[in-house]
Amino acid sequence: MTINRRQLTGSLGVLILSAMSGNALSSSVKGSKNKLDSISLYMVNVTKARNFSHSTWHNRQHLFIAMKSGEHTGWAEVLASKNDLNFDIANWGSFMKPLIGSGIDEAIEFGRKEYFAGNWNAKTSEPALMGLYDLMGKIANKPTIDIWGLTGNKPVPAVFTILEREVDKALEQAATAKEQGLTSHVKVKLFGEFELDLQLITAMREFFGKDTKIIGDPNRGYKHLNSIDEVAEAMIKLNEAGMDAVEDPSELDKAGWIELESKVGKLALVPDHIMRPAHKGIDIFSPDMGSYFNLHPNTMGTYVELNKLASKIKESGKGLMVGDSSLIGPACTFWQQIAIGNGAAWVEAIEKPQESDVLSKCVEVISTKLNQQGEIELVKKNPGFGLAINESKLKELSDKYATV
Repeated sequence: MTINRRQLTGSLGVLILSAMSGNALSSSVKGSKNKLDSISLYMVNVTKARNFSHSTWHNRQHLFIAMKSGEHTGWAEVLASKNDLNFDIANWGSFMKPLIGSGIDEAIEFGRKEYFAGNWNAKTSEPALMGLYDLMGKIANKPTIDIWGLTGNKPVPAVFTILEREVDKALEQAATAKEQGLTSHVKVKLFGEFELDLQLITAMREFFGKDTKIIGDPNRGYKHLNSIDEVAEAMIKLNEAGMDAVEDPSELDKAGWIELESKVGKLALVPDHIMRPAHKGIDIFSPDMGSYFNLHPNTMGTYVELNKLASKIKESGKGLMVGDSSLIGPACTFWQQIAIGNGAAWVEAIEKPQESDVLSKCVEVISTKLNQQGEIELVKKNPGFGLAINESKLKELSDKYATV
């Protein structure tokens, strides 16, 4: 596969070529000798239910993706499906077949081109590019965040997420958070049912005390209310009960976010859905929309634009958060390093040993860890994103295995 750079015209061509030049790609990665040799898929079923205002995931299918180039392996993860124990991973992974045999730089260009052409979506482009950028750094023997020019290095508070409709079960999850030392930032899924949400926030505040930052997330669950004034009134009451910040309280356009921000007082608003994907979020963003802005895995699409969006948010003086997609494997350290490199206020994409211990049983090297202060810190800048996994153990622990 060869991509003709003369055909990459317009804004798409500029984005692609800028991503592959200068600091974005080491010269040691370029050329024909560094080919993508193979892609392997390992499926891990997670059976811990996750409850949202829009649905319940009774189980979910994560793919750990291994991309090989010579002696190097790039790792990625995607939450590929929900509530489908018979998920066909080989069929899902077939979109990556054109990448095999190409140079790493060509593969990255191809993936970005397919995404902007509409042939790939965020759930396909993100894991494919994640693995390729990991390979890029490993082949160049440099941390990928350094190649990208990200300069943040301070630990970032980790967020423990509670997804339970019943207060008693939510309190059980809160106890798990405390056991794991994750009490500085806690996110509580809300359901757009005010009395239930009030009970959940009240219980969490009583359990964690005054020092924990509690973030509510109704996933636009209050869109049934008739006006922004009604949404603001509900959010202020939840704030008075102990909620410090809220993601996506309702279905809001840019003007709606700006109006709501003017009406909720000290409550911190966190636009999420409207910021997706990253290349559209760059144009939509206004500092008047909220206090923090979410970069949500599985929805951003491309990482060049994600880092541009993060930079724009930070330069405005607003806060940045890195969200989650219920990740349990290789993508956690990837997103944690994006959070650290971009100086995020908190990161939600953390390992979840209470839901899956597959990664912990087969990981050999990892660059990030949870410290005693409940923060994710970069313990060593290893090449790429610094993850090494024992594939023999992973294959034994996986529910399914396939090659592309």
